[in-house]
Amino acid sequence: MLSSHSWSYGGRLRGESTVNLGLINALALLFNRQRVKLRVALLTLDIILNLLGSGYPRFMPSDEEYAVIARDTEEALMKDYDVDKYVTLDITREGHERTYVITVSASPSLMAELMIMCHHDCEYYVDERIITARNNANAYFQLVARTLSILGRVFNIGVPRVLLVHNPTIYGKVLIINENEVIALSIWDLLRITDIVSRGDLTVNDISDIIDTVVHEFLHYLLDSQCLITSTFMEMTKRIPSVVDYGIIHELIAWTLAPRVSSYVAECIRYGYASGASTDNRLVIQYPIKRRHLLTARKIIDELLGRLDGSCE
Repeated sequence: MLSSHSWSYGGRLRGESTVNLGLINALALLFNRQRVKLRVALLTLDIILNLLGSGYPRFMPSDEEYAVIARDTEEALMKDYDVDKYVTLDITREGHERTYVITVSASPSLMAELMIMCHHDCEYYVDERIITARNNANAYFQLVARTLSILGRVFNIGVPRVLLVHNPTIYGKVLIINENEVIALSIWDLLRITDIVSRGDLTVNDISDIIDTVVHEFLHYLLDSQCLITSTFMEMTKRIPSVVDYGIIHELIAWTLAPRVSSYVAECIRYGYASGASTDNRLVIQYPIKRRHLLTARKIIDELLGRLDGSCE
């Protein structure tokens, strides 16, 4: 098995993980295939999360935080993810040895593979993309930290905690943990950009692509923390925004601003200064919107673009 694929040794499984694998058999796959696939997907995601984040405790969840992100991932797998389509499981047995090959995909073009070999103990091996991502993790986390530092100064706001999570339905999101907003960056964001990081001497466009997710989620955090949507909407319409209004305006602003802010920060990282943001306030509209959404979003976008004056410190 090892010679037929580019596998790299990852480590040894212990405790509950090996017990759960032992419960997977032909009968379980016949009658509970989706539940079995859900279980092995969660196991695989846990392994990859720990492998990619183990050297960066600053970005790894505490036990309490892990309970929140595990619940978020499990809910996403059950509600927003096609387990039958995006998780594959092959099992072979030779004597007392069992081999499990698991593939989990975030999209048709982005996947991660894991092989677990069990005899008395269980050892796991990972595919080349995961190893490459682990080798590039330091550069990725440094860019994330640098990006947040610049954004905090430019927008005059304290930066939130950042956690590595494993939800395969997102690259990033804002989570509420202990009543605080936390930027959650998925392992799939690191897997997504690992080929770009591997190029070495990164251009402004490369850096912009790498930091796009953290910038997008920071903008959501900024909008919430400074109550920009509610205050601006009330000023312009004389009423409180509905939940739907709020969500639409949130996404309008984040999708419109993220590429511009990412490019601005990338110039700061690459050159130590930025040329300033474009004053073009055309919106990135992904679905039908009302005039009140357009007016509110445009006013906030103009205000935030005005803060991108070329300074990085």
